[in-house]
Amino acid sequence: MGITTIDILRTFRARAPLGLALLLTGVLATPAFAAQADRNQPIKVQADKKVTRYQEGTSIYTGDVIIDQGSLHATGDRATLYLEDGQLVRAVLEGHPATFRERDEQGNLVEGKAKQADYRTAKGNVILRGDAWLKRSGDEIRSDRITYRLDTEVVEAGEDGGGSRVEMILQPRNGDENKE
Repeated sequence: MGITTIDILRTFRARAPLGLALLLTGVLATPAFAAQADRNQPIKVQADKKVTRYQEGTSIYTGDVIIDQGSLHATGDRATLYLEDGQLVRAVLEGHPATFRERDEQGNLVEGKAKQADYRTAKGNVILRGDAWLKRSGDEIRSDRITYRLDTEVVEAGEDGGGSRVEMILQPRNGDENKE
């Protein structure tokens, strides 16, 4: 994927549901924030303005940013995509809030929002900062910071050393209710 808003979002979610992040916008060619099948879909990025700095390897989208790719839909005020050798290495989506929703590999709806969603492709994680919220299979988690590790589907919330609280709502499991 060339760094595009949807790719960033897709990248945020490479293999996991946290399309969170939310993801981002740009023109890229790496796994992103969407289910595997979504990765082969075209990425559509809409914004009021786009500035690409080829020598720096960045594309910045501003003003009512919308990123769509397959089941992934992300929005924000600003999206910054970082490329190295034509590959997306980082995508940052910012907003009040930045939002995303998509279906994971199991068909579960995953939704998230935060002031910032930061996707790091090399680390395979998405970091949601500022009034972060993530919902998957009906379960919700809130904190000032949520890190979602895409490859292991591990979620960490809160800060080392305290300072912020974590709130979790777990839904009872009895069958198909996780396919919202």
